[in-house]
Amino acid sequence: MANKNFKQWQVLHYVWDDIDDFKNRWNTLPGIHTIQFGDGESPIDIYVNEHINSSDFKAQPVFFTGAISSRGDKKGPFFSGLGLTNNKKLPLVAIADPSLDDDVSLSLAWYTGGPNDNFTANLLATLSALQESLNRELIFIGGSGGGFAALNVASRFKGDSTALVWNPQTDLYEYAERFVKAYLRSRFNFAFATLGSPDWKQYCKSRTDSKVPTNVLRSQTLTTPRRLIYLQNSADWHRSKHLLPLWSLTTQKELQEGINSLDGNHVVFVSEFAEGHAPPPSSLIASLLEQLMDTAMNVKDLVFQYPNSK
Repeated sequence: MANKNFKQWQVLHYVWDDIDDFKNRWNTLPGIHTIQFGDGESPIDIYVNEHINSSDFKAQPVFFTGAISSRGDKKGPFFSGLGLTNNKKLPLVAIADPSLDDDVSLSLAWYTGGPNDNFTANLLATLSALQESLNRELIFIGGSGGGFAALNVASRFKGDSTALVWNPQTDLYEYAERFVKAYLRSRFNFAFATLGSPDWKQYCKSRTDSKVPTNVLRSQTLTTPRRLIYLQNSADWHRSKHLLPLWSLTTQKELQEGINSLDGNHVVFVSEFAEGHAPPPSSLIASLLEQLMDTAMNVKDLVFQYPNSK
């Protein structure tokens, strides 16, 4: 834990021997919970806020973090969603990406883990344990790289879930080259010469895609969660590079400006929420999340309240 600073969060820190130890004894205590797995496996750190035991909620927000801006010498674990959920007095579970703790030079790793671990399976087991303990539908939330993680988890999770994402990557190889190459050097130990070759992308994909999830380009990604809201800035290059390929795998409908409904509970909303790749206003995210906490809320009815959010 040399690259971690748990004290920065100013909450109690608990360490659990394995997933069963966590599930049997965590007792929904607020604080940071570190769940250990087998030898060679990365532990998973989760942050749980003080509202976790509020009995009225039937849904549980789970936040994933995007790129860490201006990381410098910042130490993890890195969590998102604290301000938004505390302001609304909503229960929070935030997941840290252990790859960012393993390598202090990384600012983004998409929650994929590495080639020699079982991170995705361990993360899904952790989320299943949380759902079993809390008896709530999980709402997977994130933007950009965190949006990729939320979509990836939501498309694999077996329990009831909702996804709320904005401007996500759907194929990490199609993100900014410097972030992708930094990730490949760190997680897969690719040489600088390999990453400098003209066919670096094809060469690396052939070696990574059997090991970790590098894309969510599957026809069921958008429809596996029970509910989905996908917000996409109109002018963001992610619209053509990331949303459109996924949309085309899902439906033959044309992707249009405004509300694109797959059905009443699965909606892709393209609008001028913000400029370029900037996140939508936090007030919009907070309002959508607050209403999604009602598990009976129909997504299409909800987003019709926001004809233009800029």
